Amino acid sequence: MSTNAFAAKGALRDMIRALPALSGYQVTWGYPSRNPERRWVFVGEILWPESEWVTNRSREEVFEVSVVVNCQLSGATSEEVEGELQRMAAGIEDGMKAAPNLGIRSVVTSDFVPKKMTSFPSDGVYEGQFEAVVRVKARL
Repeated sequence: MSTNAFAAKGALRDMIRALPALSGYQVTWGYPSRNPERRWVFVGEILWPESEWVTNRSREEVFEVSVVVNCQLSGATSEEVEGELQRMAAGIEDGMKAAPNLGIRSVVTSDFVPKKMTSFPSDGVYEGQFEAVVRVKARL
């Protein structure tokens, strides 16, 4: 199967790792292994909602890569955790604005699409998660 999705997922993970806004966060391909750090980001599921031939030798694909950001803060409130999640999501979005093709020549566009944010108390800390997808259009 020819696709740009795996290269884009790796480039997205590497871009997030290098962002100053996410310094100190564990960034992984897929869900972190056992005992993840309290602050992590995983670049996970890939979905292909669309693909079409644009010429007899070229195909255009649209795919989405899920991004989940997790944060735990001791002695914090739900509002403080959600503020930290928003700050991290803004850092990812700013990183993508600086490199909308994720450093891959065949990527035409990419977009950071927020999906869900939640926070909850958990064993003396407040924890929250921010879920988004990065929607990519690429040519093969």
